[in-house]
Amino acid sequence: MYLPDKLGESAKIDFKKSSSLKKYCPNGNCDTNLDKIKAGFLWLFEKNCSKYEITDEDGQGGTHENTCYNEKNINAIFLYIISWLSYKLNQSSEHNFTKIKDFYNAYVNDNTEYNDLITNAQKCTNLKEIIDQKSDLLDINIKDMSDFYDAFKSLCNMYNSVATSKHDTLLDNAINFFNEYTEINDYYNIENSPYSQILSFLSTDYNTFTTKNASKIDNSKKFPILPTEKATKSLIRHSSIQISVIPMTFIFVALLIYLGIMYKASKTQFKNQKNKKENNSLIYDSKSSDYFRNSNND
Repeated sequence: MYLPDKLGESAKIDFKKSSSLKKYCPNGNCDTNLDKIKAGFLWLFEKNCSKYEITDEDGQGGTHENTCYNEKNINAIFLYIISWLSYKLNQSSEHNFTKIKDFYNAYVNDNTEYNDLITNAQKCTNLKEIIDQKSDLLDINIKDMSDFYDAFKSLCNMYNSVATSKHDTLLDNAINFFNEYTEINDYYNIENSPYSQILSFLSTDYNTFTTKNASKIDNSKKFPILPTEKATKSLIRHSSIQISVIPMTFIFVALLIYLGIMYKASKTQFKNQKNKKENNSLIYDSKSSDYFRNSNND
């Protein structure tokens, strides 16, 4: 079984018929998209973090060693899963969560199904410790983390090409990864940020994989080399904010200067008019006084 990442009828899973997913639904029922996303989130951890798994999909029978489990890969698996989670949350309009931790705190942490997963000896007993150690990654914006999903998916497809011996698709998947990585690198490769940690993991995993599997593609071709430059588009994003602020500031200051000039001009004009009136008044008074004196002399 796999979890689809697309929307629509073809991407739906019958949770009622899947005991593996149903057990992570509230009271056995996933009535909302968020319930289904949470169930998928916990199921992915069970499949990849449990040392043992139930033999049959319907929950009957014994257990066997989980071939997907590898303690060394837990950190990598964590990144894959939270990228899927963010991608699915970004598709849903049922929530107002901004960061991954908002969803985690509201729907997962101290949840009955989650507690069963981390306390069952055959399942992910160290999951809470893993999540606590990666709290900085849970602080990432859901929309931002969803942007990484296509790169993770392309890298996963590269592994699948080798696992299924479909080597003719390997280079195409590598080119897809290169394009996805280049795009997110331009936006998110900011030093000492959680994003740079994720990019570092992706590039390291890709470089290790391509070195190991270089012989599986045509000798005349090579895997593309990933860029190492720091973010450029994110700086433009920030610059656009500054650029948009500068004209507004300029207009505001110019308006103040204009009003100041107008005020001074009006004040000067008012003074001139006042002085003119006073002068006219003095002239009139002077003429009046002369007239008064002349009248008296008569």
